[in-house]
Amino acid sequence: MPCDDVTEILQVVLDDGNHLTGYALSKRSCGRAVGEKALLLEELGGRHEEEILALDPEVFADPAGNLDDAEFVLRFKHLLALQSGLRVIAGHEPGGEGNAVRVGQVTWDAGELILDAVISVDVITEKIESCGRCKGCAGLAKKVLAGTG
Repeated sequence: MPCDDVTEILQVVLDDGNHLTGYALSKRSCGRAVGEKALLLEELGGRHEEEILALDPEVFADPAGNLDDAEFVLRFKHLLALQSGLRVIAGHEPGGEGNAVRVGQVTWDAGELILDAVISVDVITEKIESCGRCKGCAGLAKKVLAGTG
């Protein structure tokens, strides 16, 4: 049975040059990963935060246009969540109550900045629904985001 709490926990780790060294996206209710916990780290690790922020989520999620909808939604969602966290770190967006990202804690440890935050899945779901990839994606997005797809 799917959980009613669909908020998620995002952790972003940047080195002292603002390059991504790690991140994790998991469900707040159970700690379970959303897809894979760091689905895009192999592709995005080492990139500067501004380079990641400049990525177009639709193009990045499926550059060759050959992924099924579930894979696309997960990649799209991971990038949107990561970009949302990076916007808060960079000061482009607030990270408080009522925002897409609500900062829980920011720490500096061994030359790394670590952001722990809660992601408002409703905001990300709206972006996924309006991406225009396909007519059936909105329903699939809701299932994937709820953990039932």
